[in-house]
Amino acid sequence: MKIGVISDIHEDVVRLEESLNLLESLGADEVICLGDIVGYSVPFYGYLATRDANRCLDLVQRHCSEVVIGNHDLFAIRKLPSHAAGFSYPEDWYRRSFAERKRLADGKVFLYEDHELPSLLNDNSLCYLHSLPEIIVKPFATHNVLLSHYADPDITGSCTFEVSHHHHLADHFATMGRHQCLHGLSGNDHIPGMKIFTPGQVWQTGFERHELGHSPTWITGPTVSRGTMANGVMIYDSAAMTLSAVALGTPLHHLPASI
Repeated sequence: MKIGVISDIHEDVVRLEESLNLLESLGADEVICLGDIVGYSVPFYGYLATRDANRCLDLVQRHCSEVVIGNHDLFAIRKLPSHAAGFSYPEDWYRRSFAERKRLADGKVFLYEDHELPSLLNDNSLCYLHSLPEIIVKPFATHNVLLSHYADPDITGSCTFEVSHHHHLADHFATMGRHQCLHGLSGNDHIPGMKIFTPGQVWQTGFERHELGHSPTWITGPTVSRGTMANGVMIYDSAAMTLSAVALGTPLHHLPASI
């Protein structure tokens, strides 16, 4: 079975439509979404005139069989993650001032308002985002796959810490083990290709095909959105046990010289 994988759309409806068309042409049997459907950060993206959070959510709702929530999605609906690597959110987090939250965050969790535009969500979009889970265990004939926006103990990607070493994934591999998942698929880091982790090593590939095999493996992949990193989609072949990253080929967005 070929599963199309998209992530980190960030309201970029133009590239989302391109991604869905590309995955259909590649023979994907279904499409899953790994979160961050909304969230337009200035100045890191280059499609202000065409951004459309509601249209993106409608397309994801209609075309994706499985969808998990990401940190920007959570912010859009002012919902706290179930956990964030030990950071304790006060229950009234979003009723506090930005200055107070910045002090409490101490650089450990994202705050968003200093660079993110409101998503302007309609009622259906709000309802849909509230319904999304943080993880999904997707069963296949011979194994399970864990779908999440990022890695336990920061499963939604709400913390500023970036996973870079296989030692950082002890909790996530334990979570995969509890759910009897051989592979884990995530987004969040906007990798120009794929970053592949096993319990003993980590390496990064470009837009290419990788044989996963039968060892526990967690992979974080590319963004759909047009930003400062090369964008693309992935194809997970559950029978061949392979994962391919396929480039969209969108020209990169360049930050203003003052940034």
